[in-house]
Amino acid sequence: MSDCPPGSKPNERPVTTAPAAMNELPTLQRNALRKIFDRPQFTPEEVAALGYRRLQQAEGIGAKGLSAIADWLKAHGHQLPLPPPTVGVPSDVPKKTRRTIEMALRLLRTHGYEVQQKAAPASQRKAR
Repeated sequence: MSDCPPGSKPNERPVTTAPAAMNELPTLQRNALRKIFDRPQFTPEEVAALGYRRLQQAEGIGAKGLSAIADWLKAHGHQLPLPPPTVGVPSDVPKKTRRTIEMALRLLRTHGYEVQQKAAPASQRKAR
């Protein structure tokens, strides 16, 4: 005997309805997605179609929220594309200034700009 529901195959993923799938998300992320879609229900397919950039822009979804959504999508057979590579802000920069720089970097990426690390001066590069 198998523990599978009647009519399904042993290795087949059970079909999850939209409300049941939504309830697997943490409340903050679920509410942020409801706000994006402007309706109470959505499917994993719809969320995956939004893409990383759109989710990153959404109010109420931070880095932890993106991670939770990515894990949820993965559990439902979808994948959220990897985030763009980050350019680090030196740790010796004051916290408030660092936060401002990170917000500026996010804004630039949101509008399609590619932000790259500054190249080291020739005097600091290692000779090969």
